Parts: sequence; C-alpha cells; structure tokens
Amino acid sequence: MTEVTPDRWNSLRKRRSSHELVVEPVDVDFEECLLGVDEDGGLHFLIGVDIEPLNLPPDLQSIAVRVVEGSRTWIDVTARSHHEVLFTMVVNKVLYAIRIEGRDPTTSLHKTIEELRAALRPIGMELGVGEQIGLFGELWVLSNVLFPNLGVRACHLWSGPLGERHDFVGNGVHLEVKSTTRSEQKHEISRLDQLRAPKGKQLLLASVLLERSLAGDETIADLIDEFQQKLGNEGRAIDVFETGLKQVGWRDELRQSGSLLRFNLREIHIFEVEGSFPRLPDDYEPPRGVTAIKYTIDVSARSSLSTAAVKKILLRM
Repeated sequence: MTEVTPDRWNSLRKRRSSHELVVEPVDVDFEECLLGVDEDGGLHFLIGVDIEPLNLPPDLQSIAVRVVEGSRTWIDVTARSHHEVLFTMVVNKVLYAIRIEGRDPTTSLHKTIEELRAALRPIGMELGVGEQIGLFGELWVLSNVLFPNLGVRACHLWSGPLGERHDFVGNGVHLEVKSTTRSEQKHEISRLDQLRAPKGKQLLLASVLLERSLAGDETIADLIDEFQQKLGNEGRAIDVFETGLKQVGWRDELRQSGSLLRFNLREIHIFEVEGSFPRLPDDYEPPRGVTAIKYTIDVSARSSLSTAAVKKILLRM
C-alpha cells in the first residue's frame, strides 16, 4: 500500500489552479479514494461510497467531514494546510483500515476520528450509576435478545448511542429498553414521543429488572467481552459496536475503575406498546410553553410477550 507523504501534497499544490480542486487517486491501482488540494490550499481526502451514510462523524476543530456528489458519492474529509501532519496521519490510518484490514470505509473513518477525538479530549467523568444501569440493559438485550434472532445485523440497529427516540431501530420494528434496580416494574419515560410507534412500525418495550450487588454476576465490561466474542471476525459489525460504545462514554480504562458496578439480572419482560399500554396518547399535545415531560409507568400488571412471539416480531426488523 502506498503511504501518503508530504511530497504527495506538495505535488498536488504545484498542480492546483486558482479556481478548482485538483485530485488524484491515492494509488494507481486504487481509485476508491482520492487526494486533493483546493484553490485555497485546503487538503481533501475523498472516500467513495455506494450509499450516502446516514450519519457523519462530528467535525473536529481541524478536520471536517461532508458528503459530495460527482461521478459517484464521496465522503469529503478536509483540513487546512497547516494541519497537514495530523491530517496525513488520519488519511493513512483510514487507508490502512480499508485496504489492508478490509474494513468498511465509513465505519473506519468514524472510528479513526473518534479515536483522535478521544486522544485530544480531557479525561472525562466516569459513567454514572444511572448511565451504567441503562447501558447494561441495552447491551444485555443486544446480546441475548436481538443477536440470537438477527445475527450481526443487530449491531447496525443499535441507535441508543445516537440519542434517537428508541434504542434499537429497524425497518418494521423499533425497540426501547428500560432498565431499573427498583423492586417494582416501574420505568421513567423521558421523552414525549418515546412510547409512540413511528407510522407503519411496531414498537416493543423491554423491561429489564436488575439487582445491584458487590457480588453481582456481571459488569458492563463482561457484557462487552461476551458480545465481542459472539461477533467473531465480523469486522464491520465490530467497528459499529465499538463506535457505539465510545459514543455512550465507555472507555476501556473503566475496567479498572472502582466505580464499575456489578449487577444480577432478575427478570426481563418484553411488551408490545399498543392499545391500553400505559403511556400518553399519541395525539397528546402539551400545554403551550411546556417543552419537556417526564412520567413513570408501571408495567407489572401487563402481560409480556412469549419468546416465540418476540422472535416473530423481531424478524420484521
């Protein structure tokens, strides 16, 4: 694999004109990625993709990411010329992931930029108790409910890290996970639309009951390791999963942290959110000036779905 060097950028600078972007393939036998320099001296790394990505990594102060259309769809990663050293490192890392490791281009870019962002970020706060309870439930459902029915595709349905309305989003079914260490099956609903099914889709709610204990069977780290073993050599799925973990604030350093909690799984029940399920009506409109609503539901009196019924519904995701 040809490595991008300062000489490549210098060569492109000499060819640039006053009103156009000059580009060339990164290698004579690899035209899926291009290098370019624009009229202002800005550096460009264009990655060809078949489908426009739904999400792009947030810009760093020195690196921006956009989608551009031309002969095909490109992800255009750009930087100012004075960030050449840092930008070249990013380009070479992404190229290595794509060409040598065979990784998905979009995911490789996400991962590389997030690693750089994490390296430059001040040490953050530990995951709090509530965050660990919620993440534990999502990971348990991902590994033990979705994966057995959907395989590695389950990774791509995990939307919780993106802050979407529901934790798992599929073509025909959405799934929201609510976890609690209470003795009762009561859960706090934090969004007005959280228990609303999108038009034409079915909504499930997984109620995960946990016990927090110093002698608990599992931690978040245990669930992560268990799920990564299940993924095996599925590189693209691993990338998506690891990116999601970083987006929710997980860092491997937390494995040695005294704040990492241990849990026992007490029960899990999955409900279809429809009919008389406890929630605000779909047509409910809050009074003018009310911008947020939180409320608590009790699902202890509801009948949960059987394993067979859950499987049948999940196959529609």
